[in-house]
Amino acid sequence: MTMSSINEPCYGILCHRQYVDRVSNALLAIDDEWRTIDGKKEEATPTSTTPSVDQSSKCLLVPTSMEKGPRKSRTGYSLLVLQNCIMSPAQLPPTARRQLSWAGRLSHKTEIKSPCVAEEENNITGKKRTRGNEKEEDEQSDSYLSIINTVASEIWKELTSNGFDIDKEVLRIDAHPKTINSNSEVCLAMQRCANAEISCASDSPIKLALSASVVTTVVSVVFTSQQVAYWGIAPNRTHFAELNQRLNDYATKEVAVEATDCKSGLDNSSACQLSSDTPVSRAYYKLAQVFEDEHLLDKIASLRGIDTSGKDSKHLLLNHGSGLDVGASPGGWSQVLCNQLCIPAVALDPAVLAKRVDSLAGVTHIRAELNSKEAIAGISQHAPYSTIVCDACLSNPKTLIEKIFEALESVKQVLKESGNEKGRVVTFPLCTVFTLKFPHKTTGSIARFIDTTSEALPDYFRRFATLGGQGNVEVTYKICHLFANSISERTVIAVFNKK
Repeated sequence: MTMSSINEPCYGILCHRQYVDRVSNALLAIDDEWRTIDGKKEEATPTSTTPSVDQSSKCLLVPTSMEKGPRKSRTGYSLLVLQNCIMSPAQLPPTARRQLSWAGRLSHKTEIKSPCVAEEENNITGKKRTRGNEKEEDEQSDSYLSIINTVASEIWKELTSNGFDIDKEVLRIDAHPKTINSNSEVCLAMQRCANAEISCASDSPIKLALSASVVTTVVSVVFTSQQVAYWGIAPNRTHFAELNQRLNDYATKEVAVEATDCKSGLDNSSACQLSSDTPVSRAYYKLAQVFEDEHLLDKIASLRGIDTSGKDSKHLLLNHGSGLDVGASPGGWSQVLCNQLCIPAVALDPAVLAKRVDSLAGVTHIRAELNSKEAIAGISQHAPYSTIVCDACLSNPKTLIEKIFEALESVKQVLKESGNEKGRVVTFPLCTVFTLKFPHKTTGSIARFIDTTSEALPDYFRRFATLGGQGNVEVTYKICHLFANSISERTVIAVFNKK
């Protein structure tokens, strides 16, 4: 048996299956691959922005029971052990934290070389298991008895060495996965360890509870196999107030969305007057996360020669042009452009904008279809643009990008006719953010749509680069899965810069 301390931050978490990759990438600082297109080159080349990370060694996915079927297999939670985390799960955005049902800090790893046979373990504990009509989980838990007893012994030693007062303190044990009946088995093993050292009339000398208001110390254990377990001990406040009481339903309360009437734009809520910062849709959190991406912000800042250490540095990054929000209604992305980036936002959509967005001083609403004369004229008045974003819903994302380009080509022509010889629709560096909304939700169909879209993106980006006039333009882009994206959505972020 070997036990080792884990020096780097390590957490066990229960994460919604659809968010496993997104959460683990965020906690392990694994960025989506950025690719670069040079106007003179035919193919996009990968651009490294983060150190190479072997995700398999940092993220352990513990097998858990899954329901069969393409839809049911996407429900439920996956058990993860994440090593070398750059932050606590409590520091994730609320859109991510709401997808975590439990987290525990793990500080030790226990490993046994050759697990004992369950029969021998039962003889050691003095209890013979009857087979009869035992459930399958009990049979499975037998194979884990050796590691369970070993871990319980190590935990008890750690507790007593840290001055655990068995008469005054109350313990909570969170052991996973539940499929091996781990919680009850660890509790029983811990009681036996305590009984072996303390002469007590009771078989249960350790006070156990679940309630956060009663518990003083929490033990978190994750069994990754019949030979290996990760575990940690934390005081009440560290486990609850600073971690688990920021997850799941607690985090859901932080994701504020106050919808408006689709015809009038008035707030549906009868509560007090809502501020202009209150998100009008779930989509708000997509663009908000994009402009929290440190790699993106640093990229734009370096191109503009801006020091990002200042408090309001984000307001300076894209203030050299306007922001265009295509398909803006009800206005979540226009809110981000105006309130977070502090740039004038042109919201293009024939539908109504939320009143609290339309009333913002920096927002101009053009109620017209994308390629209509009214839209072209309105967009022309506010050119050039440093930011172009779109969260509109079209079954074919390539068609959406094509339509946006055609509209901006028309704007370029209008500008030339009005005396602007260069016809500059955009200014560099230019940042574009488009949501790709795929029509099907199966894993295979999503992968195919991503592949076909990825093949088409370089050509579209080269065409977009011509909107800023002549010259060689370098484009850096990535396709990512934001926390507020649905399972069938992806977001394309691109930065254009004239070389």
